[in-house]
Amino acid sequence: MIRQVTVFLLSLALLQAVSADGHCSGKAIYRVSFQNLLTPKNFGNLIPENGLVFSPLAGASHSNRISFLTIRGFASPQVEQIAETGQNGRFVTLARNLRRQGRGVLHVAAAKGPTMPGNFTNLFYAVDCAHPFITMLGMIAPSPDWIVQINNRNMIRDGKFITRESGTLIAYDVGTDSGREFTSPVDASLDMPTEPQMNIAPLVEDETDRFQGRVVGRFHIQRIK
Repeated sequence: MIRQVTVFLLSLALLQAVSADGHCSGKAIYRVSFQNLLTPKNFGNLIPENGLVFSPLAGASHSNRISFLTIRGFASPQVEQIAETGQNGRFVTLARNLRRQGRGVLHVAAAKGPTMPGNFTNLFYAVDCAHPFITMLGMIAPSPDWIVQINNRNMIRDGKFITRESGTLIAYDVGTDSGREFTSPVDASLDMPTEPQMNIAPLVEDETDRFQGRVVGRFHIQRIK
């Protein structure tokens, strides 16, 4: 199956949403926190005894011209790398190249290390009226190809930058590996590529969901400037 192109056009709904910022002016800086709730205390024997980590998180602020992640669409090579290995190099390189070329990316951020069970990681993003969306993601590790993410979050409401926003994180299956166990990404013998590739979808829709549909984390977005 031919892979979906690396950079996706956003839907008409998103194009209409950004039109609401016609009176927007200036810029803002946001702190985005991902909190990892995948601890033995919260999940017991559903997960490994030491809990699960979020791989080094990565993200970007961007315009309505692009989308790095499309739920119900196919994972790009950049998203696949994060989901299967926890490495974000391809994503960061793509986002930085797009920023340098003036193709819809304003700011790129990446964590230096994983988010341990029970802890949180902060990344910071500059946004402006032309680039009000934030996307951020990381692998649930170890796992076959499961991620946590916020996708195309619009920082503008009624023409103004929002002050804060919070929500829950659930696990998503990116549809590139058919494994069902908590396996190390370096153990290639356990790799089970999904052919044909499946769409990105909430893991809870799979009857083998190891988290039983439960919240695996939380996100908090706060304007700091």
